Amino acid sequence: MRRTMIREQRLMRLFRALSGENQEEAAHNLGVFRTLLTQIENGDVEPDPAFLEPMAESAGIEVTDGDLLLHLVDTMRRARQRWSAQSADPLDRTMAELRLQIEAACQRLLTLPLPESLPRPGDREGAEVLFRRLAAEPGEVRPAIVRAAEEYQSWAVCERACAASEEAASQDLDTAAAWVSLAREIANRVRGPEEFRSRLQGYVAAHAANLLRVSGELNEASIAFAEAELLWLAGADPYGVLDPGRLWELEASLRRAQRWPAQALDLLEKAWAVGHRREHVLVKKGFTLEVMGEYERAAETLREALPLAERAGDARLLYMAKGNLAVVYTHLGRYREAKGLLQGVRELAAERGDANEMPRVTWLEGRIAAGLGRRREALLLLEEARQEFERRKMTYDAALALLEEAVLLLEEGRAAEVKALAAELVRVFEANGVHREALAALRLFHEAAEGEKVTADLARRVLRFLFRAQHDQGARFEE
Repeated sequence: MRRTMIREQRLMRLFRALSGENQEEAAHNLGVFRTLLTQIENGDVEPDPAFLEPMAESAGIEVTDGDLLLHLVDTMRRARQRWSAQSADPLDRTMAELRLQIEAACQRLLTLPLPESLPRPGDREGAEVLFRRLAAEPGEVRPAIVRAAEEYQSWAVCERACAASEEAASQDLDTAAAWVSLAREIANRVRGPEEFRSRLQGYVAAHAANLLRVSGELNEASIAFAEAELLWLAGADPYGVLDPGRLWELEASLRRAQRWPAQALDLLEKAWAVGHRREHVLVKKGFTLEVMGEYERAAETLREALPLAERAGDARLLYMAKGNLAVVYTHLGRYREAKGLLQGVRELAAERGDANEMPRVTWLEGRIAAGLGRRREALLLLEEARQEFERRKMTYDAALALLEEAVLLLEEGRAAEVKALAAELVRVFEANGVHREALAALRLFHEAAEGEKVTADLARRVLRFLFRAQHDQGARFEE
């Protein structure tokens, strides 16, 4: 049953309608939560009379003017009940019709729909606070919060949830999927022009497609990206708040995973030309070039990315830029330059708190030590990294660390130790379903070790192949 509106409630609705403010703006000016204003206007909470003066000021009138307008509406409503639509006097009918039109206009003011709030970059400031509140709540209650509180139905909160999904994707797919689902819930409720909502939904759909890519469902991801692009192109963003290069940037990662690095680079060039996240694009471009084995270009690109990542203040991105550059330097034999980055990489990994990253830092440190001729230190570090990789079931990383060890051991004539390590490595790879070509290369290495014909050169060639095959499962090992 509809509640009868009291004077203060009717005045607040009238003043907000006359001011042209939406609920978020009016609530901000009053210093209250938007949800409270919604409850007042719905008749669920009695308003504080102190709210009337500032709201009347926003509307450019006095509170008494509002009372007069309401009195006029009520007077005309009572008069209309007395007028006969069948009056013989044409003037009476004309006046009655005029009064009805005035009354209808006043009633429209009292029930004016919520004015649409145009998206603006400044929305991100408040969105970060709202996102942190959501992140502090259990995942299962977040959708209910979004549905109940309009302040969370913001494009900027939606954008932040998409970013959280991408950040979580490499560590926890379930968490990443929950953030994408929440972003979709928000996008479907965002108020604003329909063309902007369509573009926002395309933005969310691209992040959902990215999760399919991370989980290895590449064909499904390709279809999902096409659907995201349709939504994006069907919409518009005349306010320029969404990153126009974001879809290309995400799709580039898919093309790289599909072993189409040239297409990935083309997409990243497009994203660079129009995107808002140039530092991210450069880091992804550097990694793509690394995967292609173009280490000089990769190093140049990552060096260009470093100052941009530092200015952005993104610890995760800076870790990726410095870590990847250090690895590229080791591929180029520039171990002293890699060592110069090592401390920063270690500090950033510790700051991120990702337990899987610390063994990779140890592996990198061992690789650098080997390149600098500190063989004993390198063997200890590589063994430590390998054991941590095995404990965490990071099989591919364990293989890389072991082959680094094998090169050093074989150079010292310690083939018997390599024989035992090779047998264990093949067993672990077979148990974890590593792709065929990588397993074939490791079996060849194992057979050579078993026949006591393994050499440091073979270990290096298998190691180089595994680096390439890690991101190109179609690569073939040539004996």
